[in-house]
Amino acid sequence: MPRTRVDFRLDYEGISEVLKSPQMRDLMNETAVTVAAAARAELPDDARIQFRPYTTDRRAARVTAFGGSVTDEEREAALIRAARAVGLEVTERSERE
Repeated sequence: MPRTRVDFRLDYEGISEVLKSPQMRDLMNETAVTVAAAARAELPDDARIQFRPYTTDRRAARVTAFGGSVTDEEREAALIRAARAVGLEVTERSERE
């Protein structure tokens, strides 16, 4: 089968527009709230879960867990399970560096 050559160029301005859009903000916030709720369901009542939306060069949101009668590792594991449950890819720090 002969190969067909396709000319493809990334539209960086278009990608930037999408990543900064209200729709992306809403998607990020909705996903972060879902992750926070799933982590909350796993952790004891004395642990605190914080959701914080923010914008850098794109829309983003952060979910953190702190305090409570569990270890840092248990809080991190709950957040990882919650993130993976909604389909997010979670990698180890050494893989990101």
